[in-house]
Amino acid sequence: MKKLLMPLIAAGAMLLAAGCGGSDDASSGSSPTTPVTLTQADFAPKVQEALKAKGTFRVVTVTTDEGAPATFTTDVKLSGATADVAGSGEGNSVVRVGGQLYGKGGAISDDPKKPWAKYDPTVVQDPMAALSGVMIRMLLVQTMTYELIGGASYATNFTSAPGATAGTTEYLMTIDLPKASAAKALGEYLTAETVAQQKLTGLTAKVTIDKDNLPIRLDFEQGTAKVIADFSNFGTPVTIAAPPAAEIA
Repeated sequence: MKKLLMPLIAAGAMLLAAGCGGSDDASSGSSPTTPVTLTQADFAPKVQEALKAKGTFRVVTVTTDEGAPATFTTDVKLSGATADVAGSGEGNSVVRVGGQLYGKGGAISDDPKKPWAKYDPTVVQDPMAALSGVMIRMLLVQTMTYELIGGASYATNFTSAPGATAGTTEYLMTIDLPKASAAKALGEYLTAETVAQQKLTGLTAKVTIDKDNLPIRLDFEQGTAKVIADFSNFGTPVTIAAPPAAEIA
């Protein structure tokens, strides 16, 4: 599970449209879209604003590390104080709705009729329940890759270049993880405690964004792991709900 803890960041570009016209007899049209390159200072705010405006999106993350690729798919709904998320992959699932966490898979629950477990960090739990809670939290981390967008402000290196696809821009950045996590710029995805425990220092990532400041792809390598995260389904209606009560242990 730890190998699937992967910092990812995402970024975007703005649309610049230009039109042209002529006489009543002349044809008219618009020039090709030209992406506007974001600076390091406005990178995170602009991309976070674009994602919030869409409200929902999907992230499919593929991690290759000493074995077959592992895929984790997450739907995110940005509403309220915390984002609602529903993620699944490799036989595990996690849901956060209204701030409440649920998880299933692996050793989270040994009851096939009640595969889901509820995690509430404010309640004193027995050792087994506490262990399930840790596993659920680890699953949650995999759904929060978009929160690393905030790390761009703490990059020690930040460059951009035209993307391979028309209308996109690729950003290459090296994030200072201790500084970014200390400032809580990475949200729940990477906390200062996690960075210190794992002795993480920097993370170099390539982020491809489109003309609307939305992330398209994020890829990086951390240790022996190679991670590719693709973003899609921006603004697509999605329902994220708690598991049926009868299925919660």
